[in-house]
Amino acid sequence: MKKSWRSFLAGMIFASGATAVLPVFASAADMPSQPVQLFADGGQSLTEQLEAASILPCSCLQSSCCAPESIFDPGCGDGCGEGCGEECDDGCGITFGGWTQFGYQSGPDGAFTGNGAFNNVNFGPGAGFSNANEWHRFNLNQQGLYLNKTADGSNGVGFGFRAEMIYGVDGNEAQSFGNNPGRYDFSPKWNHGIYEWALPQLYAEVAAGDLSVKVGHFYTLIGYEVIPSGGNFFLSRQLTFYNSEPFTHTGALATYTASDELQVMGGWTLGMDTGFDRFDGGSSFLGGFIYNISDSVTLTYMMTAGNLGWRGNGAINSVILTNSVTDKFSTVHQFDVLGTNGGSKYGYDFQTNGVADNSTGLINYAFYQISDKVKAGVRQEWYKADSSSYHTFTYGVNINPMDNLVIRPDVRHMWTHAANSAAAPGHRDLFSSTVFGIDAILTY
Repeated sequence: MKKSWRSFLAGMIFASGATAVLPVFASAADMPSQPVQLFADGGQSLTEQLEAASILPCSCLQSSCCAPESIFDPGCGDGCGEGCGEECDDGCGITFGGWTQFGYQSGPDGAFTGNGAFNNVNFGPGAGFSNANEWHRFNLNQQGLYLNKTADGSNGVGFGFRAEMIYGVDGNEAQSFGNNPGRYDFSPKWNHGIYEWALPQLYAEVAAGDLSVKVGHFYTLIGYEVIPSGGNFFLSRQLTFYNSEPFTHTGALATYTASDELQVMGGWTLGMDTGFDRFDGGSSFLGGFIYNISDSVTLTYMMTAGNLGWRGNGAINSVILTNSVTDKFSTVHQFDVLGTNGGSKYGYDFQTNGVADNSTGLINYAFYQISDKVKAGVRQEWYKADSSSYHTFTYGVNINPMDNLVIRPDVRHMWTHAANSAAAPGHRDLFSSTVFGIDAILTY
């Protein structure tokens, strides 16, 4: 979330005298971690999507002989090496892993890097969360660590958990900024200049057969792009993802694998972007389905509706179609619609305070595997927020010099038809520019 949004929201909450509500849960959660969205090439089978519950490699703490089948296998699954003993029969148990991302961007991009332009024209009640210094410098974007145990219900009832921490200039985006200020990780105590700490996932999980339930704090199901940088093809993020979709939830989420082709999710959350807290009575449904139309085409529909907390009452619906056209060429198509009463309830307007009341996002990707080490991609986005249209066109490559290292240069062109509002003189300039970025992500 924009730091200017956060300061705007914090001031609004304090000014309105919002009262605190005690957390409902004492544990925390992840979700099936946006199975389709974790890879930017699409067209995976449902089995591959489920195995992608974490984007990061794991190391097993229970057995030294247990090795993951791939760097995207969070619980190591059946990836025990040859010669393994009986200790591997029940899987690898607890796993620990992480990632380190350093990056550079030449200017603000209207998403994870680029909120300072709003602060420079005094959006919100203060500049305490300004990230105007995040661009044109080399940053630690994310230092992530996780501790995970996947709940395995294949042989009866299984229990699991996940705890995840992020530190860096992206830390504020992973914080629970939908909370009342000062709750959980939404507090100045978690921030150190442009660097922040966050605990975006903390959950308990139980599974039995084809059904699993997670309770606590977890990433959203909605959208194609994700908070952990390694789950996206590009360094820069969608305007739609950043400005209209939730990042995290607190609640309970059930996942049922109905068949090899269909997976269904449903649950209840305390609105959007909350961490063991409820703002303004937040109470909403979160759910949807993933359907494998064929071996190469997958349809995903996810939504949240109800009292979304800091965004007001309303809903967001997201549809994603992934298609592996050939072994080397794939596409992804996403359509999002957000509708809330945030404008009338909280005075939100994207041009004046950077928070959309209503929006539509249409995003298209195309990817081509040039070689075993190099993959090219493009992303086109039309984002219409509160009657003004914004466009981005991004292109870049992923270079993998080694299995656990990716280098991602990209170029992002932005243009807009938004009015140059007197209340927001920097708004049009921010969304009418070209930005170059490059980063490197090491996973372990």
